[in-house]
Amino acid sequence: MKFKHNDRVTCTISGHKITDARISINKDGRPFICQNVIGFPQPEYKLGYLFSWGLDIDFTDPDVEDLKLATPTWDTLSWKDVVLHKDGHKQEVLAVVNDVVCISDIDEHDTASGWYTKKELQGFGYTIEGAAPAVEEITIAEAEARLGVKIKTD
Repeated sequence: MKFKHNDRVTCTISGHKITDARISINKDGRPFICQNVIGFPQPEYKLGYLFSWGLDIDFTDPDVEDLKLATPTWDTLSWKDVVLHKDGHKQEVLAVVNDVVCISDIDEHDTASGWYTKKELQGFGYTIEGAAPAVEEITIAEAEARLGVKIKTD
């Protein structure tokens, strides 16, 4: 699998389960897994993490297993994640402090729009780009009302 710079990932490195990591790609194209558990090589950008683990250009390493994209959640929201408003506009996360998030302006991602709690953002209709869609349980009667058809249940 090919990853992009700053993609959020999970993996196992030398037997250590890594649940909070991002991909960093140097100008020369060499990729790294930036995280806070294990590592030595230093990429050009550690993306705020303490350590990094160098990968081959094809994103492989004999000590790395199960490298895959992570699904962001409100609990794991972090710098550079993108939040989507129900109206369709995108804003970038500029900082997260506990349950408070600073998001960018709509058109200028280098300018802060303001600080909001995660609950406020959800209440305003924001979701996280790349997050699994919320599952909504409804009754058959509610489904029939929404679809405007009778649902056969036998």
